[in-house]
Amino acid sequence: TQTIWVTTGNSASPTPTPTPPKPTAGGFVRSAPYTLPGIHRNVNGRDWQTRCEPYSQTERCRTDIWASIVVKEGGRFVQKEGWAFNNLTYLPLMSRAEWGTNPIAMHNMNGFESGGRRWTTECDTAQTGRGACRSYTFTTVFRATTTTSGLVVKQSGSWVFNNLVLFP
Repeated sequence: TQTIWVTTGNSASPTPTPTPPKPTAGGFVRSAPYTLPGIHRNVNGRDWQTRCEPYSQTERCRTDIWASIVVKEGGRFVQKEGWAFNNLTYLPLMSRAEWGTNPIAMHNMNGFESGGRRWTTECDTAQTGRGACRSYTFTTVFRATTTTSGLVVKQSGSWVFNNLVLFP
């Protein structure tokens, strides 16, 4: 099974209780859905699942969203409900200097390549807010539409939000 597209959805999902937020060094307080581990139900009308793990000298949180997804099974596209990747958030535990020349923490890193993908990063803009960087990858996107004839899937290339780096 290969997941290739995410559309919107708001279906029931598992219901573990998220852990309560605790301040980190520097006073940062985790919040749902992006930096607080656990399953977060009905945040902005959607269900979210966040897992955090050590990354270098900081912590990285992966957030998935409960959504309608389209998968390719047996050579055809099928629509299902399930968890889909939303984004990564790097917690504000490292200064800009500590990030050094890492391109996900540097402004105007347009078109760098990593892992076989093209990336771009912007920092301290209206989109990111002060003290943060957003990175996007150029990726193949499959858009699914249900018609009377069945599921119609169209392919295109697009810049897609991937991660947020927060600074103290």
